[in-house]
Amino acid sequence: MILAEALLLGGMVLFVGGMVVAWTRPTAGGVRGSFLLGSLGCAVAAIQAVELLVTGTAPSLAIGFPGTTTGVPLLALSIQEDPLSAFFLLVVAVSGGAVMLASVGYVDRYVHERRGRLAGLCNLFLLSLVLVCTAGTVFLFLVAWEGMTLVSFLLVVHEHHEPENRQAGLRYVIMSHAAATGVIASLLLLAVGTGQAGWGGIAQGTARLSPWVRDGAFLAALGGFGTKAGMVPLHVWLPGAHPAAPSNVSALMSGVMVKMGIFGLLRVVLDLLGGGPSWWAYALLALGALSALVGVLYAIVQHDLKRLLAFHSIENIGIILMGIGAGLLFLNLGYPALAALALAAALLHTWNHALFKSLLFLGAGAAVGSTGTRDLERMGGLIRRMPGVALGFLVGSLAISALPPFNGFVSEWLLFQSFFAAFTTGSAGTEMTFSALAAVLALTSGLAAYCFVKAFGITFLARPRTPEAAKAAPAPRTLVAGMGILALFCLVLGVAPILALDLAGGPLRELTGTTLGTGVPFSVFSSLPGPGSVSLPFAPGLLALLLAGVLVVAWAFWRLRGAPQVAPGPTWDCGMDRPTPRMEYTATGYAQPLTRIFRDFYRPRDHEERRPALQPGWGDLSRIKRWAREIEDPVWRWFYLPLSQGTLHLARRTSRLQSGRIHAYLAYMFTTLVLLLLLVRVVWGGTP
Repeated sequence: MILAEALLLGGMVLFVGGMVVAWTRPTAGGVRGSFLLGSLGCAVAAIQAVELLVTGTAPSLAIGFPGTTTGVPLLALSIQEDPLSAFFLLVVAVSGGAVMLASVGYVDRYVHERRGRLAGLCNLFLLSLVLVCTAGTVFLFLVAWEGMTLVSFLLVVHEHHEPENRQAGLRYVIMSHAAATGVIASLLLLAVGTGQAGWGGIAQGTARLSPWVRDGAFLAALGGFGTKAGMVPLHVWLPGAHPAAPSNVSALMSGVMVKMGIFGLLRVVLDLLGGGPSWWAYALLALGALSALVGVLYAIVQHDLKRLLAFHSIENIGIILMGIGAGLLFLNLGYPALAALALAAALLHTWNHALFKSLLFLGAGAAVGSTGTRDLERMGGLIRRMPGVALGFLVGSLAISALPPFNGFVSEWLLFQSFFAAFTTGSAGTEMTFSALAAVLALTSGLAAYCFVKAFGITFLARPRTPEAAKAAPAPRTLVAGMGILALFCLVLGVAPILALDLAGGPLRELTGTTLGTGVPFSVFSSLPGPGSVSLPFAPGLLALLLAGVLVVAWAFWRLRGAPQVAPGPTWDCGMDRPTPRMEYTATGYAQPLTRIFRDFYRPRDHEERRPALQPGWGDLSRIKRWAREIEDPVWRWFYLPLSQGTLHLARRTSRLQSGRIHAYLAYMFTTLVLLLLLVRVVWGGTP
């Protein structure tokens, strides 16, 4: 117990040390030391989280107010871990540590003052994420949550000289504080209703709450935590904030921070409330399927590389929500083993997404930093300039596309199995629901693979399309090293998923009362230990086959070493001088077929600039000088834009109340007080 507490506090001290070093010595050496201290703090936190998940040794620290003896129970402060928080702490630590290592070289392009500010804020950001995971009481959780939001806002507007970054930061902070309203309302409903401040006390008392309090807490949590996670239709901040932030910060936000929304939902819905009626599950399933489809469809048509990756975060959050909704529904139907399978897929995909999305954003950061642009159309040929980055981005692309032998395939495979297992329930409605969800998941996976062929091919293959791309500087070694760590995790968890599933056993028992291997009726390749079986995508025999394939490829390369060399010659170009970048596939052209298929969904707006025809009768083609297509998020266009315009109009109308006369303000205060007293009388004391 003492060792666990020492490790947890030691990691926090290292983050504080990284902040102090960065802000007091913003030199190149000081900033590198700051990032290395942050990476070391993540390593210490990861060791402590693994210790808890393996041995069950949990730290418990009281800070300031030791408990309810102060007479103010809601102000109780304590750091406490359970298997659920330890699992998410491990997600933060592994991805955060690799990103902090990669940041050592990434920030060299910033001037000293901005470099030091960025390093210090990154350490503070990780500290706030650790506190969100380990907070044992409502008050400390809310303080850490608001701290995380504030620091992430400062990171989003780090390059505030760009107007679009300031606009993205403003949208992010508005949505974040709207989300905080839901988080606060949900937790206060539970804390006040049970009279407890700690997670354990609240969980024991929620069974006595009335149904409307439970439903209200669920809806508030869904809105608050769903906004932070990027769930459609509350996602509008995410596609702007992630591209605006520095790429190492984008890796932390997309890979780690959005998972805090998933953590909050699991904490409230399954841990504290212990589940709920079936309509909760159907709401999660519907919103998850909608998020997955909207995210991947809008990712395909993006030409901004970081914006493309941001929309894929929305897609993967949708996949995770489908797993949570399926687990909740199986619990209601009385199938805890199937619930454990669905939630295992959700937890595993949470970790997998943190790994491959951090990897992809680091690769995008290297490409953007070397070319000076986020536009895919102005890249190309970067594999020659940065082969290590290209290999890491390729691994991340295969993983996010759910292709073996990488980790994204494993979690989506388990989720498919939980959907197929619904056919053993004997309920026609349940079978139809999960058939539709399986179709959505299959379509999402296929479209993701389609999108990342574009993302990788247009960025790294063919010829450079601009002089900046042709002269791109190689990526720093530390950035390649950080990407290598993440890529290795993607491969290891793909070929040996049992390692991650073993660590997920504690959270599964906490949430469902059972774990995998207790009667799930599917066994395709191999089984987990237990009386039942769960199909895993890789077994020892398949691993042997994979190794044999590697050996065959190595043997072929060895044999070809001595083959006679072929003399190089010019490529046959149909009589033209030579192939040019103008002959290559563009991002727009690649996405054009799907844009036509889903035209009614995208509703694109085409802009043409015309000029007079060179000769009469030559037709429209000769008169088109320039063409552009604009595709806007319909949720923003149809809901948030009218809402913001209406709010501004209402603000202008109500500004007349600001008269500057003291007696008018006193009248406002008196009227408000009377109305509040009447409201209290009606709600708590009957009719006034």
